[in-house]
Amino acid sequence: MLTTVHSAEMSPSGKIDHITGDEKIKPQCVLDYNKKMGAVDKVDMMDSFVGCTRKTLKWYKKLFFHFVDLAVHNAFIIYNVKHDSSLTYQKFRQNLVRQLVEEHHSPRKPSAGGRPPAYNPLRLTARHFPSEIPATVQQGKNTRRHCKVCLTTKKCPQKRQKTRFMCKPCNTALCPAECFEQYHTLANF
Repeated sequence: MLTTVHSAEMSPSGKIDHITGDEKIKPQCVLDYNKKMGAVDKVDMMDSFVGCTRKTLKWYKKLFFHFVDLAVHNAFIIYNVKHDSSLTYQKFRQNLVRQLVEEHHSPRKPSAGGRPPAYNPLRLTARHFPSEIPATVQQGKNTRRHCKVCLTTKKCPQKRQKTRFMCKPCNTALCPAECFEQYHTLANF
């Protein structure tokens, strides 16, 4: 313990050692800390369950993420005082991360190959309008692609429906009416 307030004196703690029967003594700074610590241990306990710390040799990274965890915990306490809700700390953190990603997410350039990303948060928040699929040399004006919703839906039987329409910002082929609306309003279609 480092302190500039206390001396190095030992004080009785009010507890009895079960083996010797003598009263336990502790440094005065430890006794004062235990008396006035408030909810510090509870905060550390709650952050240990959902903390974002990672193994690292850089002490400043651990310190930075610890301060982020403390700021999120303080925001959770203020939220509960203002809204009088029964929201759990873990749900609060999940909602916070989801809102930050949706607000500050910038789409990456599409990769040359591989599987497309599973979830694009901008498809639910940005403005989208149907447009025709650009003509190709092989098919000309009748260029068609498989509708994303019809192929992957879980709400009704899947079908291999081809369409001439797409959403340009999402680069996704969609049927112009129902599928277009489902893709841009439902997280799981």
